[in-house]
Amino acid sequence: METIRSDLASISVRFDADEAQSPDDNRAEESLWYVSDIPDASGNPALKIWREKRTGEYRVRYSHGLTFYLDAGVSDIRIRCEPPSPIEDIATFLLGPVFGLVLRLRGVTCLHASAVAFEGRAVAFMGAPGAGKSTTAALFAQKGHSALSDDIAALVEREDSFCVLPAYPYLNLWPEVLEMLAHSESSSASVSASVDKVRVPLDGSDSRFQREALPLAAIYVLSERSADSRAPFIEGLAPQAALMNMVANTYGNTILDSTMRAEEFRVLGQIAESLPIRRLVAGVDATQFDRLYALVCDDLALYLR
Repeated sequence: METIRSDLASISVRFDADEAQSPDDNRAEESLWYVSDIPDASGNPALKIWREKRTGEYRVRYSHGLTFYLDAGVSDIRIRCEPPSPIEDIATFLLGPVFGLVLRLRGVTCLHASAVAFEGRAVAFMGAPGAGKSTTAALFAQKGHSALSDDIAALVEREDSFCVLPAYPYLNLWPEVLEMLAHSESSSASVSASVDKVRVPLDGSDSRFQREALPLAAIYVLSERSADSRAPFIEGLAPQAALMNMVANTYGNTILDSTMRAEEFRVLGQIAESLPIRRLVAGVDATQFDRLYALVCDDLALYLR
């Protein structure tokens, strides 16, 4: 058994070695709690979540056979693999979407964003899948900025600010992005044959991975890449538009009950009123990476004086 500790609480993670009972046996007291609208290769939902009516336990099952059991207090995770899965696949799901679910169930607001350190504060790049969150974070890491998180940015309220918690010392990038950013293959390892991304490890030093939470300073909403001659460019967002963009790009927002949703609106409303939230439109040409980096740095200089 391995115990993973954070400043939120400890989590116990273990593999379920009891093969005598099928994952679907004795599930009469379960109710289907969530069904993903993302299909697998066979057209079936890629993810389903059940909740046990009596104990409150959650069963998180992916269609390829990987199942995670979460206790009602969301402090104990059991993993069952049927058929057996490579440890890299298990780690990808555990450290990404499953821990994201754990945070949401614990009441932590999570942006669908990657975050980097900039002059002692956190800058988040938020957007829909494929918007370029990891790519933009990798660009900043390549320029010497520490990375805080990839794809999921967890927010905690501390005194008069919201801080981004550090996640794990790697970025997941598509192979073509690696080529564009000139990463060497020798420093990367494949995450998973099913995910097809490449895990780019950060070296763990202060210059590459930020190990302490940082106050959130700004959010950039990544829009669809544009062939507009102005690209890359940045546009301001009014507080109401900023709030709606954040609501649309919070992680795991489809699993929230009314109490969780109210708390999320409170957090996002405060952020929309107090921090710059800007729309970032990148160009379709990868050679504009340097221009995009300089553009964001110049824009941040207006707010971080």
